[in-house]
Amino acid sequence: MPDGVTERAEEVSAHIEKGGVTKSPTQFKAQVTDDSGKPLVQTQKTKKTKIEIPATKEKLESLSKGDTNKSITWFAVDWLRRIKKAFFKGVQIVLRQNR
Repeated sequence: MPDGVTERAEEVSAHIEKGGVTKSPTQFKAQVTDDSGKPLVQTQKTKKTKIEIPATKEKLESLSKGDTNKSITWFAVDWLRRIKKAFFKGVQIVLRQNR
């Protein structure tokens, strides 16, 4: 769990249980399938994703300040946006090596 987040057990009081209300589990391990055997609930894979940046950040920043009618400007702006989103999501960022 992330720092600062704690899990607490919820308790159902006795007078509520007498009315027929019970606590349902929030996490389960059994695979639920439909009649044809296909899983109804799928868990997200925890594959680490990474992006490869096509130029240095400084180069992208200089290109992003160019003429708005040129596609290279929008290319650089898009990559800067992708870098910010990747940083926020914790995606691994790989810098392209000069070839």
